[in-house]
Amino acid sequence: MAGFPDRFLEELKYKCDIVSVISQYVPLVKKGNKYFCCCPFHNEKTPSMCVNTDGQYYHCFGCGASGDVITFVMEMESVGYVDAVKLLAERAGMELPEYRGDGDYKKKKDRQEVLKSLMKDAARYYHANLVKKEAGAEAREYLASRGLTQEICTRFGLGLSLGYDEMPGYMRRKGYSAENLRAVGLVSGERMSDAFAGRVIVPIMNGMGDVIAFGGRIYRGEQDVAKYKNSTNTELFDKSRCVYGINFVKKEKRRGNGFRNLILVEGYMDVISLAAAGFLNAVAGMGTALTPQQAREIKRLTDTVYVCYDGDAAGRKAAVRNVEPLIAEGLEVRVVSLAEGLDPDDTVKKEGADGFRKRLEEALPVMEYKLKLCADAYDLRSANGRAKYVTAALKVLAEVQSAAEREVYLGIVSEKSGVSVATLTEQLAGARKAPAQRERSETAAKDDGGKVFRAARFVLNRILNNASYASASDVAEEWMPCAEHAEILRFAAAQPAGKIVAGGLFDGDDGGEERGRVLGAELGFASDARERAYYTDCLAVIADGYISGRIEELKAKYKEAAETEDKHAVLAEIQKLQRKLKSKNVKEKF
Repeated sequence: MAGFPDRFLEELKYKCDIVSVISQYVPLVKKGNKYFCCCPFHNEKTPSMCVNTDGQYYHCFGCGASGDVITFVMEMESVGYVDAVKLLAERAGMELPEYRGDGDYKKKKDRQEVLKSLMKDAARYYHANLVKKEAGAEAREYLASRGLTQEICTRFGLGLSLGYDEMPGYMRRKGYSAENLRAVGLVSGERMSDAFAGRVIVPIMNGMGDVIAFGGRIYRGEQDVAKYKNSTNTELFDKSRCVYGINFVKKEKRRGNGFRNLILVEGYMDVISLAAAGFLNAVAGMGTALTPQQAREIKRLTDTVYVCYDGDAAGRKAAVRNVEPLIAEGLEVRVVSLAEGLDPDDTVKKEGADGFRKRLEEALPVMEYKLKLCADAYDLRSANGRAKYVTAALKVLAEVQSAAEREVYLGIVSEKSGVSVATLTEQLAGARKAPAQRERSETAAKDDGGKVFRAARFVLNRILNNASYASASDVAEEWMPCAEHAEILRFAAAQPAGKIVAGGLFDGDDGGEERGRVLGAELGFASDARERAYYTDCLAVIADGYISGRIEELKAKYKEAAETEDKHAVLAEIQKLQRKLKSKNVKEKF
């Protein structure tokens, strides 16, 4: 596998024992040869995360999070694989070798370091313009008028562009090339002009605190230009993956000031204004649409998100759209309603911190928020308005899968519309489309994996944990129900019997939810004998699943076979497999 050398990773994991690393983030309680803790990846009161010292991996039975020490650092620090290894190497006092994931990796890495240094120097230059130079007085007054203190300006590294030529000239004198200034989007045009000329500057940082982009806001009255200007995508900056403010939240988390929830707002000025009012748990996407990658970054830091977008039609529409990737990541989402025309910054100024806190307390679950929007859109005093409201509300409720939830929400719609719950229920049954139901059922089946998947997960779990009765030779690779299971079996087979280190599954920077399901396969048998018997039963289930699938393939082949001789051969194979399927002897199946 491309990446870091195997011997380096082995030594790194030895020196960075998973228990010692995890205990730096959360308190661990020892039970036998395992440790338990409250999972840092979701809110819980009862410890559900197990840290396996023998296998050097962790698994949460609550949310399914699992991995090795590198994976844990990736999740806790919101960094990529290489950066996580770097952090652990620094902890262990080890020199980081060249990453072999890409033949040009070192060259790319060196270039990135140059560009990061350039962005850091540019941020320092802009900040000095704002806080130290006389020319920054007007901008300082503007920021003060918005309630931003010197402390807040320093915390977020706010700066100022004085004009078109000053920054490019300064950076060229520092030795940075025109090519690199263009590469990070700092200059534009043939004249090499400052791309953010005449604006208050907001540095945009990644999870590690590196400056990767800039945003700029005009501050001299209403000018005939766009109010905001942001960096375009560059070698350092991919706006689809960046969450503004995440580095500050992570810093607070390291200080022990972890937040139970995050506030998701539309832009970086909202984040900064909320921080000035005492709300240090706000973050923002870098565009109108929240991406799955951004939702995943948010998931690493919290279980609960308060979506707080502008109190206008566009903001409400964006809120409804952007809750979907958050829900897809399993986050609990509530939506904050702001007064018409106000954004979070305006709300704090008009209603104060207590007023904004009350807005958060009154935030609604997503479905209730959607129903509220339906009610607000129509005049419920008129029959026509109520009829339109019912149609819109039922369309929303068609998304709800739980019968109990539907009943509760139908009661709300009935109360507002005057239409009986029985009539609404009848109408809703017609609104819920069969294809959508089928799609959801197929997704659920895939996630669950069915009987064969569950059997394979248990078998692999016992093999990985070196159970005395389990061996990788018990089952053939091709009999595994999916490619991920086959890969796990190959991993186990490549290690000495009885000495498998399951944490090695996580070497490399590729993810894999199925590995977590395997490591978290439920145990809890009354005796070793019952566990052993269940293992044997699972082997039979895997075999039967493979044989049944093979029989179906051969039946299709039989129908297509042209020659009688070919048909006889296929039929004979089918009959042979059918005898195996009926056999009660597990060994005969294989």
